Formats: sequence, C-alpha cells, structure tokens
Amino acid sequence: MILSKDFAALVICIGVLVACGAGVNGQEVERIFPGDLQGGSWSTFRAEGFSEPVTGVIYKVRRLREDIPMGDKVTNGMALGGIDTGCIDLETNGLLGYCTIFNTHVPRRGPINLPILGLSVGGKTWVLCDKSPKPAGGSWQVRPASVAVNPVFTDLKLDGVETVRQIEYWGHYPVADLEFLTDAPVSVGLRAWNPFLPGDVVGSMAPGIVFEVQLRNTTDSTQKGTIAFSFPGPTEKEAGTNQFEHGKIQGDFNGIQVKTDKATYALGVSGKENLRTGGELGADGTAWSKIATSLPTTDSTRPGSSVAVDFSLGEGESKVVRFILTWYSPTWKGGGYNWATTGNTFTHMYAKYYPDASKTAQMLARDHKKLLDRVLAWQQVIYADKKLPGWLQDSLINNLYMITEDGLWCQKKDPLPAWVKEEDGLFGLIECPRACPQIECIPCSFYGNMPLVYFFPELALSTLRGYKGYQFPEGAAVWIFGGCTDDTPPIDFARPSRGYQTTTNGISLASMVDRYLLCYGDKQKDLAKEFHPTIKQNMIFTVNLRTTPSYSIGQRIISMPDGNIGTEWFEAPEPGWFGMVSHVGGLHLAQLRIAERIARQAGDEEFAKQCKDWAQAGMQALDENLWNGSYYLNCLEPETGKKSDLVFAYQLDGQWVTLFHGLPGVFREDRVKTTLDTIKKSNLTISKTGVVNYAHADGSPAAVGGYGTYACFIAEAFMLAMHYMYEGQPEVGMEIVHRVCNNMIITHGYTWDIPVMTRGDVDTGEVALDSHDYYQVMMLWSIPAAIEGKDFSGPVKPGGLVDRIVRAARGA
Repeated sequence: MILSKDFAALVICIGVLVACGAGVNGQEVERIFPGDLQGGSWSTFRAEGFSEPVTGVIYKVRRLREDIPMGDKVTNGMALGGIDTGCIDLETNGLLGYCTIFNTHVPRRGPINLPILGLSVGGKTWVLCDKSPKPAGGSWQVRPASVAVNPVFTDLKLDGVETVRQIEYWGHYPVADLEFLTDAPVSVGLRAWNPFLPGDVVGSMAPGIVFEVQLRNTTDSTQKGTIAFSFPGPTEKEAGTNQFEHGKIQGDFNGIQVKTDKATYALGVSGKENLRTGGELGADGTAWSKIATSLPTTDSTRPGSSVAVDFSLGEGESKVVRFILTWYSPTWKGGGYNWATTGNTFTHMYAKYYPDASKTAQMLARDHKKLLDRVLAWQQVIYADKKLPGWLQDSLINNLYMITEDGLWCQKKDPLPAWVKEEDGLFGLIECPRACPQIECIPCSFYGNMPLVYFFPELALSTLRGYKGYQFPEGAAVWIFGGCTDDTPPIDFARPSRGYQTTTNGISLASMVDRYLLCYGDKQKDLAKEFHPTIKQNMIFTVNLRTTPSYSIGQRIISMPDGNIGTEWFEAPEPGWFGMVSHVGGLHLAQLRIAERIARQAGDEEFAKQCKDWAQAGMQALDENLWNGSYYLNCLEPETGKKSDLVFAYQLDGQWVTLFHGLPGVFREDRVKTTLDTIKKSNLTISKTGVVNYAHADGSPAAVGGYGTYACFIAEAFMLAMHYMYEGQPEVGMEIVHRVCNNMIITHGYTWDIPVMTRGDVDTGEVALDSHDYYQVMMLWSIPAAIEGKDFSGPVKPGGLVDRIVRAARGA
C-alpha cells in the first residue's frame, strides 16, 4: 500500500511522540527534563540538578516531513556568555545564531546558522540540528558589503547524514538544555552553560561555555561511536588576518587553540578522553559523515576547528562528554565592529582577569562541577520561592540574558577620561543592539539597572561614576556615553551627549543613585557625600528649566522646559508635551524627594529644606492645575489655551518612584486611588495583552500616532503594575505583569529577544517597534519587592530574595 504524503507525515509525527520518553527498544531514557511536556507553554516539572520542581517553557522543533519544519514559536535562541564577554546564541534548531564574542556587535555577526554537534554510531551519522536556518532581523542587521559574514538562509544540505526528528529546548539563563530525538541507538542530551554567578562579578566574566553532552545507550547491546563538536571561529575581518595559528593543548583540558592577535579561542574536552582534533566541519555533510574515522585537516588560512571523542557504551550505560569553548578577544571599536573606520578602541575588563583562552579552558575543565552547582543553586532559590508564581520565576531567570547580550565593560585606558578609577573601569549597556545602538541611554538604565544593583553592584557603581564624571557644567545629566541618537559611533564610551530628554534625565540619575544608596549606603558611608554634588547640581538645573514669568515656582517645577523643547522619556506624546505636564511634574517631584534625602545623608540640611519647599509648591500646583475630577490632565498650557485630556496610563510614575524608594508620596492619596480606578476602567480594559498607553476617559481607544493606538510600553506597564500592588490591589498588578509576560514569552516567543513595546490589543500583541534585547525590560526585577510591599532594598536585606540568591551562588 502506498501512503499519502499527509498520512506519512502523521506517522512520522507519532513516531516522534513515541520517541520522547523511550529508547528505540522501549527502554526508559534518563533525560535532563521529562519528554511528555507540552511545548510552548509554562510547565512545572523535575529537572536534572534541581532538588525541587522548576517551571519553564519547552520549545519543540520538529520535522513533520522532509519539506515541512514545524515548531513552537520562539524568535531567538538563548544567549550563552557572561559579563562583558560577548555571547553566542544557541538556537532552538541546534544551530549557532548571532555571535558577538569576537566583537562584531553592531551589526551583530550572524545568524551563523551552522551546526555544532554530530553523532556517529554503527556506520551512520546524525548531525544534531534541524536543517532550517534562522533568518536575520532588525534594522541594524541591514549590512553594508564590508560587514557581511555570509550567513546561511536556505536549508542546510548536509548530504550523506541524518538530522534530528525533533529537538526539545529548555532555556534558563545561563543554561540551555536540549534533548535531540533521532532513530540512533544512542540518545543525546545537551546541557550548555556558562558561569553567571550573582555576587561574583569576576567569576561571571569567564569567557567560556561548557557543552555537557549526555550519551545514553538505549539498547541491550554495546554501542560504539563518536561525538564531534565543530566551531567556525572568527572571521578574517574579526581576527584582522587570514593566518591562524593552530596548536594543541593538554592538561585538565585537552584540545586545540586557534590564535591571532585580535581573536583567539580554545576548543576541546575536559578530562581524559579518546580525543581527535581537526578543521571545521561546518555545513559539509560529507565531512560530518566521516567523523568516526577522520576530521578535516587544519589549515592556517582557516579559522574553524573541530574535536571528536570516540566512545563505547555497554547495555543501558551512559556517559557525559564535556566540550569546552573559551575565547580571548580583548578590544572592540566604538564603531560597532573591529574593522570599522569610526569610533575609539576600548579594552574589555574580562581580558584583565582572563587573558589566556587556554588557561580559562583549563579552569573550566577543573572547576566545572563546582561552577555548575553554584549556577543551579541560585536558580533553585528562585524556583523554590512560593511568593513568586512559576511563570514569573521563569521570566525573572531568563530576563538576565540581557546583561550578556547588551553589556560592555571598559578597562581604564585611553580614551576614557582621567576620572575613571582603575577598579571601576566604565560599564555600560547597549540600549538595543539591532535598532537603537547606544551606550547607557539614561532612561533605559533607570528602567533596567535593577539586577545590576542587586547582583553586581560593582557594575552599577562604575556606571554611576560615569554619569557623575560626564555631567555637564550647567548641571545637565548625560543622556548617553555615545551612540546613534547623537550621531556618534554606536558603542563608543567616550562621546557623551545631553540628548533631547533633558527634563527627565535628572530623575533617572537621582533614582539610580538612590537605589544604590538604599542597598549599600550603610556599608559605604561616603557614597552620599560623593554623589550629593551631582544630584544637587542637576536638581537646581531641572527646577530652572521653565522660566515662564506668569508661572509660579510650583507651576514651573511641573512643566516642560522653556519653549517645550525636547521631549521626556515617553517619546511619543499625544498631541505633544507642552506646558504643565502631570507625568513630568510627578517625576520632578519624586526627584525632589530623592534629592532631599541624599542632601540630608550628606549633611546639607539647607538644600534638603529647599527641596522640601520646592516639592510642596509643585504638589500644590499639580493639584490646582491638572486635576480634572477622575484623573490628571495630560498637559495644560494656559498662555496658549492648549490642553490634552487623554488618559495617560503612566501619569502617576512619580508616585510609584516614591513608593519604590520608601519616600513620602507626591500626589494626593485619595486622587491616586481615583486615578488608578480610571486607568483600570480605560487603559487596562482595552488591552488583553498589556496596557494601552493612551485611552479616552469613557474607556474607548484613543486613536494616536507615535507608538500607535494600542501600544503597550513594557517597562512602564511593569511600573503601573507595581503601583497597583503598593496601593493594595495586588491582583490587578499581577494580572498586568502576567499579561505582558505571557504575550512576550508564550504567544510570540520573545523570551530571549525582549522588545521594548508591543501592541496591546486583542488581535496581535506583536512587537510594536523593531526593537529587541531592550535591557530596560530588566525592570521586571523590581516586581519581587513590590509583591512583598517593600522598597527596592527589601530583597537585599538578610533573608530576602536577592540575599538568598547571592548566598546560594557563592556556595554558602
């Protein structure tokens, strides 16, 4: 009987499902995670290395038939890499994705779309990937010819070998767990991870990845075979040469090192294995088919390499082969890639601690168990916290991938200014590598530096001292250290700019300083005195931005600058920011509260009193001019008669700041409750996947330009959610957070591709701007404090979530 194509496809699909939980002869397979979990949704399950159940999303990639790839929706694989090291994305199809470890940041190199693993048993070879590549994406991925790295965008040929039936992928940064389903008599699982250890900044800078390959004999007879790993290495442009020195390494780590002045890496295995080394296997099916007997020869003109381990497994036996990849690529150009003609040259901080790829590999080979135990231990703390729903546990863990995706840390070398300290260097985050590449856009750090303060305070302090050092003489806070919105090189750290959000840059700066002081001020008594002059100068500058003679001092404080110049951190106002603005006003008043406290901590009682008086005048002006009975007007400019009465979902941000910082509020409490009720009936009701930025008071959508009628600003939505929590409506707040996370992670698979904004309507929920890896969404790490009704420092206190995570990561 001849089967139809569709029926044959169904048979294949059923075969995949059967293979999920058993070997080819029905023997149960020990897996990293269970094989019966639903794909593309949150599940709670037991997993290797964890003493208690965990919650995560299993993404499945499978072939319905040869010409029909299928899979759960996920736009990007998880980034593997640490602090300042760059990263490599391991895609859910088993291929390498984007890569920045050799300093091609803007635009990023890739997607590389090449496999890394292959298995040979009984004269047959399986390359452990799906053939369908990942497409490129993002406006900064439109490459000039000089940047092209020849990524593959058609199905890989891989002639002469088999590929997988299905891949099951669970990412929990910095760990990616994969199970490869094939018809081989040896089943394969992969745990790929890198050291990322909250509280240990040096340990988290190790430039290396461990690929733990689990080989399991699922038959009742001995199986002999080979497992091979291939890596393409740097491009000639990344290396600055077409000559690559290949050499062997022996010790706790055994393998090969490929070396140039600008880009070096080591590839091999830990321990004593039956190891062979050779050239890159790439997408060459013929080369992969021969891994049991030979590898391509190395060539000084080719940067790639491979290693292979021969094994023998008795009936039901298993073993782990640990492949290790490390790298050393010490400098980057502010222009975005190392052969750029623009931008200064900077030296990575990781290069100070890990200057030799071979020694880093030896360290990982020696300490892999201890390091992985520490990684899983801090994750277990989050998974075990009963105050956090499982979906939030998973979201918090994976949210941290943006630190490696976006972070760079310069050593104190030219062209950094003389005020940079040796121990600090200068740390910064790229706002959005693919759509808005610039360093330390200050509102993004206001939204997103929380996990840095919590887990790596050295990084947060380095950045704060950068803002202090770059402050302009008149008191204006720096907008960026360098980048696209000022038409300077995209990842330059020595091209500061005032920018165009002058009126809200100050609250961003003051908030970040105050958060740090809340957590560590008691231990570092001089910090308030160090930063007080910066905060004071900017506060005076901000208060004097509006000088309209007919305005009282209170009205000036809550207004846009003279001439309504520039914008604020919500860059798409409707119909524009003008005159007195409830959002800006509340933020200025919150800034005054913070400046008052820091002044007192620094012993400047006179300025503290001045801030208190200014705040009182501003609060009075806010209520007298902008309250309309059920919410605050968006804008009012009496001298021109202009007014905006749209309901702005985030008008009370200033009040949230004060609650989050443990300070007195800046809006009348009774009016806060009324306003939140209005927002709930309008902006929340319209959206099913978040919160719409604007609405009419009657609950109808506001047809606005800018970000669009149904746009949801994710970090702002989190702030609004926390405000409901602080105001005694935790169920409303958690519903908002769940809507946003479910839309990002489950509906659209932006798990490791986090956008800044999505459409908040019921129809799509898709990304609203071409913007991904937006670190401001690390605002999510503010949620645990709000759940407990505590200020930002609550989780740092003894027994708090952050304290427990850090102690677990230290092995305590």
